[in-house]
Amino acid sequence: MTELTFAALCGSLRRASMTRMLRATLPDLAPKGVHIVDVEIDAVPLFNGDIRADSGTPPAVTALCEALAAADAVVLCSPEYNRMVPGALKNAMDWVSTEPGFPMSGKPVAVMTQSPGPRGGNMSNYAWRQVLSVIGAEVVPGPDVSLGLMEGKVDGGKLVDEPSRKLVAKQLGLLADRARLLKG
Repeated sequence: MTELTFAALCGSLRRASMTRMLRATLPDLAPKGVHIVDVEIDAVPLFNGDIRADSGTPPAVTALCEALAAADAVVLCSPEYNRMVPGALKNAMDWVSTEPGFPMSGKPVAVMTQSPGPRGGNMSNYAWRQVLSVIGAEVVPGPDVSLGLMEGKVDGGKLVDEPSRKLVAKQLGLLADRARLLKG
């Protein structure tokens, strides 16, 4: 079986966020042979082309792009803020989309959103699919992972709700299948 590496991004910068708890659960649910690597975005500066023109690509952006390029696939874990994507993660994708080599181009991606409300971040999930399509990523088809009422589904820093865990595991399996197909 081909070993795979998934880069896991978290759209919330808060240490104890439910999105981080979702991401922390990924290694427990990943298929055999899949290694999850947490990739942080908190040091990525606000997008400004003048920064690159004046002093080159910021080191945090270079590190992000290298981590994404090295991964076989990406898991994008995102909250929903005001029915939209979180600014920090969108900002990171704006940087990535303008970097030479386009590290997200053709990269299989699973989008997983959560919200304390009943809709589970489905508006953010949909918006991410649009953004990722524009930057050339390949969103893996399958069931949407939009986990609502998240506060009752986490405990001890991880996702514990069994139906939600099964949905996440299924999406990770589909992502692994696609990544293995592309890897050859």
